[in-house]
Amino acid sequence: MTFTSLRIIPLVIACLAIGPEVSLAHHSVAGFFDEEKKAEIEGVVKKVHWRNPHTVFEVDVTSDTGEVVTWRIESGALGVLRSRGLAREFMQPGENIRIMGDSSLRSDNEMFARNILLPNGKEVVLTAGSFPYFTVESDADILEAVYDEDLIAAARKNADGIFRVWSSNIDDRTSDRRKMFNGNYPLLPAAIAARANYDAGDQALLGCTSWSMPRIMSNPLPMEFVKSGENILQRFEEDDNVRTIYMKSDSSGSPVEPSALGYSTGRWEGETLIVETSGLIPDRIDNLGTPSSAEMRLTEHFSVSENGNRLDYVLTMSDP
Repeated sequence: MTFTSLRIIPLVIACLAIGPEVSLAHHSVAGFFDEEKKAEIEGVVKKVHWRNPHTVFEVDVTSDTGEVVTWRIESGALGVLRSRGLAREFMQPGENIRIMGDSSLRSDNEMFARNILLPNGKEVVLTAGSFPYFTVESDADILEAVYDEDLIAAARKNADGIFRVWSSNIDDRTSDRRKMFNGNYPLLPAAIAARANYDAGDQALLGCTSWSMPRIMSNPLPMEFVKSGENILQRFEEDDNVRTIYMKSDSSGSPVEPSALGYSTGRWEGETLIVETSGLIPDRIDNLGTPSSAEMRLTEHFSVSENGNRLDYVLTMSDP
């Protein structure tokens, strides 16, 4: 399989620090929740846990018989909410809210929230790729984003090419980021068969997972490029991952231990950073179960747009 993906990321220069929030092991939403089966509940907020990789809160729902059942609600990462200009204070314990989201594959009293309708009539769109839901049926408004303009101005002033924190403009619905791993790749027969047999609800998959290359490049949480001596570090807020891009070939001759992020070497062609990656562990590159092997090779091109506000990304995957 050889496939090239152009990701024109409508990124903004972010003033966010990577790493200070609580970050727990990540699990696959596709393995826990059914995106095709929606649920809607109304109840009183009991507890809220603001954290990465998923915000978790509890809601007490009263049934028709008067029984109060506590629902466990999972949603998008704190970093995603923060990137969209949503402060954690928008929802407080004791408030009555309505929630729409994906039904759980594990429990009748659990869901993955996509949308919340607050007591003041404002709707919160919680996750990347989600759309207004309650506002279609009422006159409610979407909760306004609030950003610190002084911090943004300082971040723009201190920007140095790619060496800055980048954060996806998640509210840009036309973003090619969501088209990056859509399953439309040329596949060999073995890969086609493996994807056909993939079951996202398999118990073996219902556990904590880590993001690997190249799939982590579609993650909407902030990432940062940092100079580290002769090399470049690519830091991800997701799972606190750090990827080293070696700008000079490793002359030790020692074999590279396969890893989730692989072994990456880089070079500059003008203002474009070109990165070659190998030494990846076999994994899935998308939620459809498309497999990759230890022989996969990646070539990436990173370049900043002329106005300095966007990072353009081209990825070529080759896997025999």
